Amino acid sequence: MGRTAGRLVEVFPSIQGEGLQVGTMQLFVRFAGCNLDCRHCDTAHLRSAGPDFPLHPWPGRRPGRVANPVTVDHLLEALAEAYPLADFHSISLTGGEPLAQPEFLTRLAGRLHERGRPVFLETNGTLPDPVPALVPVVSYWSVDLKLSRGWNLAAGLLARHRQFIAHLPPARAYLKMVLDTDDEPGDLLRHLSHGEFRAFPLVLQPLATGQSTLSDWDSFSILEWVRLLGPHFREVRWIPQVHKLLRIP
Repeated sequence: MGRTAGRLVEVFPSIQGEGLQVGTMQLFVRFAGCNLDCRHCDTAHLRSAGPDFPLHPWPGRRPGRVANPVTVDHLLEALAEAYPLADFHSISLTGGEPLAQPEFLTRLAGRLHERGRPVFLETNGTLPDPVPALVPVVSYWSVDLKLSRGWNLAAGLLARHRQFIAHLPPARAYLKMVLDTDDEPGDLLRHLSHGEFRAFPLVLQPLATGQSTLSDWDSFSILEWVRLLGPHFREVRWIPQVHKLLRIP
């Protein structure tokens, strides 16, 4: 089983800066590659895998590098040597898009689950096929909804989002939507008439990259977004990217 290999970009310890687990200490394992090309992607420069990837250091431990592609067994050995895994709230599997490497992702998540390490999976929610095998071994799901106008994506994502979340346990998942100041609530409300979304909490995350900054948002606009989208989800929260405010990874 451990011979399944994947391509990674980096591993680093930090706090979770987004969503409902914001502020928790996580170990981030960043997967290379993505099935989308989002205009507002804030990790586009990290999509491609090099010949190896860094293990950014934990205080008191030495930094390291691991060759790509890496097997599940080799990665787990390297993580156990470099980091105090039991001290982390969870292991965040992020990207890129982790589900673009479905076999490696499923086996890695399964092995972490066997070892008692909670798995936090960050995904764009457009690759539904691997989800049923992942549900038993993933503790937390953060699922992007690519519905706002700024993503500049082809049609058909709504159907894939609906297929994706149909497999998810609402108690262990939340949806996230990144908003720019030129987005219109009415455009999004047309997509949200499907009852599947109502079971999940939604995090509205203001875009803070390039020309867009958090200071572009006023309290009236924030409250109006939360009010209008509230009836379509279990709850709605407005949460900016805390790690960017702190200037940490």
